[in-house]
Amino acid sequence: MTDMIDKRDKGYDRFAGDVAEPGKVNRFTGHLNELRVSGAPSIAGLAPDGGEDVPDAVYIAHAKAYVASAAGAMGFAADEPAEFEADPSLTTTSEGMRVVSLQQVLNGIEVWGMSPKVWLHRDGTVDRVVGDTASVPADLPASPVVPAESALRVAAAKAAEARTLHTAFGDDELPGLDVSAGFARVSYQPSSDQPMTFSKGAFEEAVPARLVYLNMGEEIRLCWLFTFSRENFVAQYRAFVEADGRTKDPDAPEILYFYDTVRHAVAGRVFRRNPAESGYDLADFPLPSADYPTTVPSTGLPTGFPLPWLDFVNGTVSTVGNNVAAVNARDRKPFEIPLDVTGSGVFSPAENTPEQFVTNIFFFCNYMHDFFMMLGFTEEHGNFQTKNVTGKGRGADPVLAFAHPGAVTGTANMATRADGQAAVMNMGMVTGTGNHTANDADVVFHEFTHGVTNRLVGGLFDADALNEDQSVAMGEGWGDYFALTTRNFSQPEERTVTGSWVVKRPGGIRQRPYDTRYPGTFGDIGKGPGEVAGAGNADLSYQEVHDVGEIWCATLMELTRKVCAALDDKQRGYRVSWQAVVDGLKLTPKNPSFLVARDAILRALRALRGGTLTPAEYTAVRLAAWEAFARFGMGFDAFSPNASFVGCHGGTAMPPAGSED
Repeated sequence: MTDMIDKRDKGYDRFAGDVAEPGKVNRFTGHLNELRVSGAPSIAGLAPDGGEDVPDAVYIAHAKAYVASAAGAMGFAADEPAEFEADPSLTTTSEGMRVVSLQQVLNGIEVWGMSPKVWLHRDGTVDRVVGDTASVPADLPASPVVPAESALRVAAAKAAEARTLHTAFGDDELPGLDVSAGFARVSYQPSSDQPMTFSKGAFEEAVPARLVYLNMGEEIRLCWLFTFSRENFVAQYRAFVEADGRTKDPDAPEILYFYDTVRHAVAGRVFRRNPAESGYDLADFPLPSADYPTTVPSTGLPTGFPLPWLDFVNGTVSTVGNNVAAVNARDRKPFEIPLDVTGSGVFSPAENTPEQFVTNIFFFCNYMHDFFMMLGFTEEHGNFQTKNVTGKGRGADPVLAFAHPGAVTGTANMATRADGQAAVMNMGMVTGTGNHTANDADVVFHEFTHGVTNRLVGGLFDADALNEDQSVAMGEGWGDYFALTTRNFSQPEERTVTGSWVVKRPGGIRQRPYDTRYPGTFGDIGKGPGEVAGAGNADLSYQEVHDVGEIWCATLMELTRKVCAALDDKQRGYRVSWQAVVDGLKLTPKNPSFLVARDAILRALRALRGGTLTPAEYTAVRLAAWEAFARFGMGFDAFSPNASFVGCHGGTAMPPAGSED
């Protein structure tokens, strides 16, 4: 965050130099910022283990009642109002602690920045109250003297100024904007804080406004709060403009606080694919959306996407953020760096060190988080995030990524639990090569995709949806498919082997390359060595899930090639194929067979007709998809009695003319 105007007296000390519980009191507000509780009552009728059926509202009401009773201990005088509103949804830790988020208000108007949290045990007993509160006089004005339009004019002029952005990659110039045309009010809600929205004018999006109280130090001021987004969200300004008319000129109000919320200059040195395919180079944290092979959809994503990867704490950042918490598995600590006075910093550990492994796994997991989010694996569909900014889904479930300094059981793995419970990824050193899986996108992308498919197949709250043999095999195939195609999108030569760098073997970790000649088909499932037809196939086996998963990946790779050819556009072909596969996951029921998942992809393609695809394009793409499935024995006449490896019969027939998928 970069402060550009700050007229608050941040040196103001309500204790005038007296020592008062160092570390527990915010001397600017004069209140405790942590109140540890002993002997607080539980919720009447709740057992010590609480209960899963207790409504959030019960915990919220109990938390608010406790804060009201403890207002004096927190710092409120007897005649000072201590009013709070609560977030309607709880956060629950993995240990079962309930967390109620509060916002201090007066006259129905937010006291900015005063947002404590109440920690409650399962039975409702309050453990502590953490976060800032402030004393506010009961007689503060609640109605603005300065019209919102006057305050907006002053703030917009500041937000429109030319500015130099200092980044780790050099300086960028942000040009000035012409805001002389003004802004029209487009919405208004008749509530105490008078929320309203103005047209975007020269900015990136519409300008929201509302009243807030701002603690200046010795006094509290009523302000208009505006948010201005510059082009492509390279800067997003918060402007607090006086609303109480202290300057005596309502047409020229004073800006009291103005800052940029965007962190411009945090980057990291990473291998974007692996040490054989990419250099150890700087990358933005987060990456701009233009660095992805996908495109940002017009709807469905939070404002300002891609969202921050990092949490800024006391002048530092670490490999712990909203999407991913990456740590050294040996000491469970992230890699942390300080920020300079401009808020800039670079993760730049030496190669092949624990810190470098942690940084690389953090980068890879965040990359895949944003990649899949653009394809529809969003908060409401159970993605991995600590806090869901849209309020949809459950949150509290980032990817916990452990970079092991040495080998790890299974070499690499990903455990996925239901929405609201963190996923766990482990990456380690490959015995025999000394290469670390945290440095290989093939491996991390494959494992991350397991989390996506486990969450999407079968339903939002069921991360245990791929258990039957064919289902498990497809999980492996989906992982290889996304690991390879995310690279191939922008490369002239298609890569068809996976894991070759990490095992130091040109053929990679699978039986055969995923090229157009890949020999296995649906009808080969269940066959052992010597049973797969064709010269040179005596060594092939399709009796284990990773091997059978190769058939599914080879099919999806062929589907993507054929869709690219049908559209005569490689980039569109990849994007259409990815979208159909992800949409297909959402349509796929628990424990599917290959044929069930095939039908879901075909149905997802049909949904793109008339939108992403013209009717003529859809006809060509549908034919291409069926040709790919038929090529690998999943034609219209293929048969599978269930999702096991028993009784699979391949077929190469195309669907009858006029049939729907």
